[in-house]
Amino acid sequence: MFEENLKALGLATEEIDIYLTALEEGSVTILQVARMTKIPRTTVYLYVDSLIEKSLLKCTAVGKKKLYIPASPKELVKLAEEQKKKLVATVLSLEENLPQLQAVYDISHIKPKIIYYEGVSEAKKIYEDSLNSDKILVHCMSQQAIPMMEGYIEKYMVRLIRRMIYTQELVSDSAQDKTYQKEFSTSRNQIICVPSEFATNVDYLIYADKVAFLTYRDAKPVGMVISDPEIAHFERIRFQMIWERFLANSQL
Repeated sequence: MFEENLKALGLATEEIDIYLTALEEGSVTILQVARMTKIPRTTVYLYVDSLIEKSLLKCTAVGKKKLYIPASPKELVKLAEEQKKKLVATVLSLEENLPQLQAVYDISHIKPKIIYYEGVSEAKKIYEDSLNSDKILVHCMSQQAIPMMEGYIEKYMVRLIRRMIYTQELVSDSAQDKTYQKEFSTSRNQIICVPSEFATNVDYLIYADKVAFLTYRDAKPVGMVISDPEIAHFERIRFQMIWERFLANSQL
């Protein structure tokens, strides 16, 4: 319990060992401390200096030998009182500046956060992040995504299904995407084919409070993830409107 109190005062484990050793011996040399605590001598010097700064050790010379004498345990109480005063002053200062700090916090958290990704390995991070959500809405009309992602998309879908993540996905009505639909479409992972005339080189995913856009126009994918609950909510509504339209058409 006593050692826990010393830790609460901000003393490192090594400082506690050194102080208690000095307290038991009455006075010690650096060599004695190193031998008794098993702390390397070079490290002992550092912690001894720290204890001297905290007024818990005092250095005295006997001939050519330096001895380190422990301060009275009463100094521990003084140290605790000093820390208490500093803590009280810190609390008061924080309370005074709380309105300003809160305003900065509110502004920074209202702004949508945008992160950019470039390259296959970076684009994979977006897909990996989406696997942490319960539901993903996907608009994947690009014909370049699957080949450009080097077989990753198929493996991603297998993992997604295994994790029981609910999905709604819009793909083109190309032969490739129709095969993809037959292979992966289930009651939990619904896939609708949309006429290829609506195909683009930009896909997007909506999950959690994020909207991720990925373009496969150039030689490597480039992605952008917007984190904002309002934007994500808006995109969900827009996606659902498109989904309902093409769902009705597919049932005719």
